Amino acid sequence: MTIRVVLGEDNVLVREGVRALLNSYEEIEVVGVAADAPSLLATAAEHLPDVVVTDIKMPPSFQLEGIDCAHAIRLSHPGTGVVVLSAHDDEAYALALLGGGHRGLAYLLKDRIAQGDELVRAIHEVHAGGSAVDPTIAERLSGHREADDRDREVLDMMSRGLGYAQMAAALGTTQEAVDRRVTELFMRMAAQAEAGSSSAVDDMKRLHAAVVEKETSVGALRSFVPQQVADKLEAGADGATMSQELEVTVLFSDIRGFSAIAERLSAREIADVVGRHLSAMASVIAEHGGTIDKFQGDAVMAIFGAPDPLPDHAERGLRCAIAMQRRQSELNDHGWGTEAVAGLLVGIGLNTGTVIAGAIGGGGRLEYTVIGDAVNIAQRLQSEAGGGEIVAAASTIGAAPAVPAASIGTRYVKGREEPVEVFRILTGAEPASEGSPSDLDP
Repeated sequence: MTIRVVLGEDNVLVREGVRALLNSYEEIEVVGVAADAPSLLATAAEHLPDVVVTDIKMPPSFQLEGIDCAHAIRLSHPGTGVVVLSAHDDEAYALALLGGGHRGLAYLLKDRIAQGDELVRAIHEVHAGGSAVDPTIAERLSGHREADDRDREVLDMMSRGLGYAQMAAALGTTQEAVDRRVTELFMRMAAQAEAGSSSAVDDMKRLHAAVVEKETSVGALRSFVPQQVADKLEAGADGATMSQELEVTVLFSDIRGFSAIAERLSAREIADVVGRHLSAMASVIAEHGGTIDKFQGDAVMAIFGAPDPLPDHAERGLRCAIAMQRRQSELNDHGWGTEAVAGLLVGIGLNTGTVIAGAIGGGGRLEYTVIGDAVNIAQRLQSEAGGGEIVAAASTIGAAPAVPAASIGTRYVKGREEPVEVFRILTGAEPASEGSPSDLDP
């Protein structure tokens, strides 16, 4: 007999890995997959599988949707068993799943997936109408003071990985009797866990939800502001009062002539090319201790020395610029997947000076950034760099004498009366073409 399985997992790599694992068994067929809790319930209703295998945390909230789905599936489709995979080795989570009186449920730690046939064994168990708990959890529960000798006998067998058939043979009874005993055991232990409160398991779930919500909020915040700023906000700092005066090195980079290239690309191709470029540049900036201030189209603004001061911010910025050009050459060597893009050339400009760094804005919206004349100069100098070149102001070169550079004279930058002495960084791999000026220059 083939056991038909629906798999619920939001991580596509894990989902496809588990699907391949299960399909490698002749007696198991994955008939449907889902990436979130609502889709899991809908897919289970559509296919009416023999078993559902689900992660404990699923979108949309990444809380305990797997447990809620397991109970809902068992109520709507009593013939469907459910295996919940979890990274939580706290027995309270297992009791939340198994303590409600439902049969045909299993709580298995994710580490078991790579350990032989543990997952397949749990699938067979719930398919037969039995329940199972991870051996680690069973061993822990057997040590509870609330467990009596009969409880420990059952839990010890479960901790050794025995199924209902093996347990029935060892106890000299039927599998139905073992099922009743196991179900009553988990219901009683869940009730004992709830003693002294209206519902300790529900309290645990609410606490877990609050922790997940906080982690999710902070995680999302780190996607929009520098990690150091997110850490300070999480610790209770007031974003509106975090401004500070710092000496920093500001870097601007931009793809030369990208507007002309973009005319030959579809919107999807533009997004793919820009996304690959920005992802690579962001990685290099992070490796050199820089902070990405913003992406603007295909341009990048990065800061070295803020939010946290760095004594060697100028040299870090210059070394980063050199590494960015090297990484861009590697991307060009690997190709861009379209004949319209033979290669991309990037111009980079840097300047060092004093700025105000902090959360700046209004109208209910704040953005972490740096402002000051030093930023404006860096942005203008970027337009002086040809494709594949790096130029920097004298202030940056003076603060990083170990980086080889050659003067290319003084330049008047827009909006500034005093000229700026400009240097070209000598990387040993000077570009063959100067390229076009920045698309963003006024």
